[in-house]
This record gives sequence, C-alpha cells and structure tokens, in this order.
Amino acid sequence: MNYPFKRGNWVVLVGLICVLTFVFMMVALGAFAGEKKGCAKTCPHKKAAATCPMMMKASSEEGSTGKESAAAQFLTLDSFSKAEQYTCPMHPEVRSEKAGKCPECGMKLVKEDFYEVYRCHMKECPDIKAKAGKCCGKDLQKALMSRDEYYQLANLQDEYSCPMHPEVLSGEAGKCSKCGMKLEMRTVQKLQEEPQQAAKYVCPMHPDQTSDKAGICMKCGMKLRGQEETSAQ
Repeated sequence: MNYPFKRGNWVVLVGLICVLTFVFMMVALGAFAGEKKGCAKTCPHKKAAATCPMMMKASSEEGSTGKESAAAQFLTLDSFSKAEQYTCPMHPEVRSEKAGKCPECGMKLVKEDFYEVYRCHMKECPDIKAKAGKCCGKDLQKALMSRDEYYQLANLQDEYSCPMHPEVLSGEAGKCSKCGMKLEMRTVQKLQEEPQQAAKYVCPMHPDQTSDKAGICMKCGMKLRGQEETSAQ
C-alpha cells in the first residue's frame, strides 16, 4: 500500500500536534485561573498604580437584600446580620455580649447594634460582603463593626432629600423648604474633596498675604515673590 508520507514523517507530525495541543491547554488553564482569582500579580492596573477593577466591588452573596447606588455599588446596613453588643461610651474598644460595667472606668455598658461584616485580608482591597466567601485567594475575615465604623470603612454618609424635589438635600431630618414634605433618608457615598493647592506667591514683609498668581501685596504694595525664592533667601 502506498502512503502519501513516509512512516518517519507521520511520527513527527503526530508529535507536533500533541505539543501544540498541550501548549494550548496550558494557556487556557492559566487564563481561567487568572479570572477566578482577584487582582493577579501581572495585573496591568497594579503596574500603572491604579485601582484594580477586580477589587473595586462590594457585593453580597446570592440572596442579599443590599441596595445599590446608581453612582457606586455598596452594601447598606440592612444587608448584614445584627449582633447586639454592650460597649462603654468612653472606651468604644470595650465590648461584651452581656450587660455590665467597663473595666477601664466603671461606667455602665450601653447596648449597641453591631453588624457582621466579611472583608478581605488585604487592607488595600475594599471587598466587603455580608456572607462568608473568598477574596484574593483566601477566606474573608469576619468582623463586628458598629454603624460609624462601617460608614468610615465604606466612605458612606446619610443624607435627607425631598421625594418631590431631589435638589433639596440636608444632613439632618426635617421638611422640604419648597413643599413642606418630610425628607426621606438615604445612604450615599461621600464625595472626595479635592486637595487645596498651596499658595505659590507670598509677600516677604507680610507672610499672611499669599496668592496663587503673581501680583502685589495688599498691605505694602511690594511685589509678591515665589515661595521657592523666599525659602532660598
């Protein structure tokens, strides 16, 4: 029987196909493992010193009742399980499951609602969940947090708005200044304040006279100097 290839050529061809199949499977498995984990070491966002989108999430497990904001996703307090604790008003670090007195000052412990929060072991990872799970390759750590502690961690705040006039906002409960309706409370994320730029020009005779532009002093009329020139002198 005549074959189009010699027997030696068939062996080489089959071997080449096996090698290519093995390489393809290794690449596919590596990509799949990278998707399951959090922010990998080779993540381009880490090299660019940016926040990894894989880690910028705060979602609960299936069945969570957390509410989501249109601007950003976060969990409200009613998403977490409550755990009553007794704390000292003067020493918040003192906590107990039973009523009693503070061992530091002797004051009566006050009952306060705490919340069971699961967070990542990596401090820079903002992943927060209401149920046990994994993040960045390890189990989430359970912690009891007060309302203020969670608000500080998630950068949240309560604000009051009018259901008829959304532009009417207040930091306290009250009534709408336009229609008199009772303001409704909602939880939102705080806006990040832009850092103030330091003044670039200052009067050599009156250091309190500063400006971000070149000009003259309002007190003595002298020409403002750059801060680099003033510090050099």
